[in-house]
Amino acid sequence: MKQCEKRIRQASTQSSSSGPTIPYSPMNHWIPLVLQCADSMRPFNMVNDKFFQMQVEMLCPGTQLPSHTTIQRDTISLFQLLLLHVQQYFQVHIYFNVCFFLY
Repeated sequence: MKQCEKRIRQASTQSSSSGPTIPYSPMNHWIPLVLQCADSMRPFNMVNDKFFQMQVEMLCPGTQLPSHTTIQRDTISLFQLLLLHVQQYFQVHIYFNVCFFLY
């Protein structure tokens, strides 16, 4: 893990044309996993896949992956939070359209 963190610090200090480097942390690793499930419809248990685990270990040895139940719980929480925003958006726009067309 120390070697991985050292490589990441070195890479983040070098300028990159691809934009800012996101530093490694368990939370910064967890967020893309949840977004993959939510946006790309990946299964929650992808973290249990031995090839996925092999890839993560190769990229950053010693990384602890969250459990599939954590990914599932957090993906559902994300969905519920975004659902409230979508509902509020449509309530405002439907109200506006109804008022606009009635007058």
